Amino acid sequence: MIRDLFHVDREDLNLRLAAGALVAILIGEVLVAVLGLSRVQTGMAAFLVLATARSGDPRTRLTRMAVVTLIGGAFGLLGYLSADSAWQAAIVLGVVAYLTGLAYGYGPVAGGAGFYLLVWALAIQIGTAEGTDPPASAAAFLVGGAVAMVVMGILIALHLVDTKPEPEAAATGRPPMPGIAQVATSAVGVWTVVRALIVAVAVLLGYQISPNFDPYWVAIVVLVVFLPASDKTTFKATQRGIGTLAGAVAATGLLLVTTSEPVIGVALLVAAFFTAAFYSANYLIYAFFLTSGIVFYEWFAAGEQLGAGGERLLAAVAGLLLAFVGIWLMTVLSRRTPDAQPAAAD
Repeated sequence: MIRDLFHVDREDLNLRLAAGALVAILIGEVLVAVLGLSRVQTGMAAFLVLATARSGDPRTRLTRMAVVTLIGGAFGLLGYLSADSAWQAAIVLGVVAYLTGLAYGYGPVAGGAGFYLLVWALAIQIGTAEGTDPPASAAAFLVGGAVAMVVMGILIALHLVDTKPEPEAAATGRPPMPGIAQVATSAVGVWTVVRALIVAVAVLLGYQISPNFDPYWVAIVVLVVFLPASDKTTFKATQRGIGTLAGAVAATGLLLVTTSEPVIGVALLVAAFFTAAFYSANYLIYAFFLTSGIVFYEWFAAGEQLGAGGERLLAAVAGLLLAFVGIWLMTVLSRRTPDAQPAAAD
């Protein structure tokens, strides 16, 4: 059992893309020193955009990255809807969770892009609460996305990434793309509604646990653990849950030991590298580094304030419980309606 938790699928371990993400973050850091944008947000944007182009031919990768960059830039303006209250935050993130969740109806690749955009929307809410202007968030994502596209172009030119077409794209006789209405009424649509509701509840609960700091941690855990077909991949959900709790504890522990900006900056880069590398290779390790990276990001965004580690851990446990409530609910719905469970996500 323990061995299965830590088993790494070496075929899905992508060290080259992880290195590219690291380079994109570093280039973004250099640029923002000149442009005066948020260093952390620009680096995060470069990482998220590059992470959406894990496969496909050059045109597909760059087109996908361009689309995500434009949408992410537009999401920066969500800061104008920043949380004046817990209810407003819950509604905004619930709606975004629903809209980005529909992307899974177009396949796991599109779903992954939607997931990263949702993470970005959450980062915007955190940044806005700490005083980041919405136009600055939008500009940071556009710059980070542009850097990511340049880095991907270099990786392609140096033949460091596999540029074979995706199996779905190479197949002949593919069914036509479903419309939005069709996706919304499909199994994916049901799961998306459930996720949106749980995210909204998670935000409200987060404000009760920690109203002054880390109010989004319950929602963060829900997003990492509760993915499509969770009832058929409960083991993967368990992996993500363990990794999320361990990542939150480890990152908080590091911040209790040291608040050296260079040390935490390096830790953030390490977390970004291994998040990209282990995305599909091992869900426990992936969730560990993803959660650690979010803790470090929040520390920088909050002006290098740690907040209450005990409250963060309580929020993480609450988010894990909510995520498994969602898994249970989807299991019940799938029994009543055989088609009410979407396909598994990566």
